[in-house]
Amino acid sequence: MVYDAPMTRGVAPLLMMALAAGCASGGHGKTELAAVPPPKAGGPLQTAGPRCQGARCTCREIDDYGRPTGDSSRNEGDVAPGMKRFEFRTGRGFDPMTVTIDGRGTLTKDTSTVEPTCGYVELPPGRHAVRLRIEAKDVAQGIHPRLLVNEYGVGQKDWYSTFSFACGSAGPCIKEDMKDWFDKARAVDRGIFDKCGSTRVEGIRWSVEHSPEQTLEDLTLDFVLHVYKFEPRFVHGTPTCKGISGGRGAEEETMQGGAQDQ
Repeated sequence: MVYDAPMTRGVAPLLMMALAAGCASGGHGKTELAAVPPPKAGGPLQTAGPRCQGARCTCREIDDYGRPTGDSSRNEGDVAPGMKRFEFRTGRGFDPMTVTIDGRGTLTKDTSTVEPTCGYVELPPGRHAVRLRIEAKDVAQGIHPRLLVNEYGVGQKDWYSTFSFACGSAGPCIKEDMKDWFDKARAVDRGIFDKCGSTRVEGIRWSVEHSPEQTLEDLTLDFVLHVYKFEPRFVHGTPTCKGISGGRGAEEETMQGGAQDQ
């Protein structure tokens, strides 16, 4: 079953999906449903930056709240002209998990260790489909999915919290937890999780295949990263950031439709 709108008990899912398509086409407080198909399964992740060798990357050091520690503020090296660098970070655990990024391949969780697996990629301005897929290693224990997506700002040499997903921190992820998280994610103004960054999130939806009970045995999470052309002008957490990065040029780009589709 696919969930792309808040579910209401006793209401037919297809009707709710139809209503969602109309209500989510724009406006504040909802992520716009982007007309971008899910990414096709690809090969190993096409990585970028000094943290990676081939398809393997070393994660930045962060604390339990996602704040940088250690060498996380170091220079991340050059970013290719016209591109932006992103970090995709899984949660901890042993559940098999993949994150597929359209045109950039698939990040696969290293299940030989409990620690997170990270991938660093470069994306051009435009809309990019992302799909997370996780299945429980032990069905009785359920799943504890988590994914962080962070954008690197070359000008400020800082990282921006583009997208954050977690379900089941106090126990295994259940359907009610997913519905609660989904409602909160869809309520983020214009899908901009970090108002100092230059990326918004659109078209969030989730589905299950083998989870007949409340506790999830598997999960597919789809969303679209809408990457804008401008560079972030403020460091992460600046209270004066408004809209996307807060700059006049950023607001003008937003009004004109933002980044051009690929």
